[in-house]
Amino acid sequence: MRSPRIRPATPHDAASLSRLLDQLGYPTDSAEIPERIDKLHARPGTKVLVAETEAGEVVGVATIHLFESLHSSEPVAWLTTVVVDEQARGQGVGSALVTRAEKWAIDHGARRISLTSAVRRERAHEFYKARDYEHTGVRLSKVLPVGSSAKGHAKTHAEDFHVMEFAHHDEAASFVAALSRFLDSPHAGVSDARRSPIEVWARSPVASEGVRLFLSETALDAARNAFSPVPIVRTVTREALPDESFLIIEGGVTPAWGAAEASARLSKP
Repeated sequence: MRSPRIRPATPHDAASLSRLLDQLGYPTDSAEIPERIDKLHARPGTKVLVAETEAGEVVGVATIHLFESLHSSEPVAWLTTVVVDEQARGQGVGSALVTRAEKWAIDHGARRISLTSAVRRERAHEFYKARDYEHTGVRLSKVLPVGSSAKGHAKTHAEDFHVMEFAHHDEAASFVAALSRFLDSPHAGVSDARRSPIEVWARSPVASEGVRLFLSETALDAARNAFSPVPIVRTVTREALPDESFLIIEGGVTPAWGAAEASARLSKP
């Protein structure tokens, strides 16, 4: 592949960006993307860049942000949402995106650029280290409860996820297996196309640690139909899902699993 053309993203890129975000682990309805692009570009110091082939196919995306800080007179640049299409990796697309993002940051006064990356993305870490990025710290994150300003609205939103916590890996695997079998049965009764999709995300770094499951509203309804009651510890938005989480159940796609297969999938996303 020849060097791709790097340009600002437009709402017309929605379908391609939806595909790329899905590969990154953030399934997104393409209908939501134009508004997100408009919001990002309306914010001073933010740019969404895409990589386009000679044939006009979008094969990569990166977002670059500038933030003012108290400890520096120059803005700090942050690189986020960098992903290259699976079929175009290893052909210089990622390098072209990062190079352009770095130039944009320099042109806007930044003297440092940083990023965060999930622990499991070891290939991405090597990619950045090969381009002189250094491991200079540790990222800590916290899932926040729903704010009081949302209490006056509907009880839940289509993008809300309900958190279950399991002290033992085997308990979580048993639940995932049982839910997958229920969803694969004619008794599930949650296939209304007008509702949000059934999704269950998991955060399971190693089998010896506790497991968190994040259930969409329709997944929670199904679980309650099958196992009522379902112990939910809190509710978070899609944006608050941990970077280390991965999609383990998708309604209409995931087959019925046994406990052993569910355990293996929880152990190795």
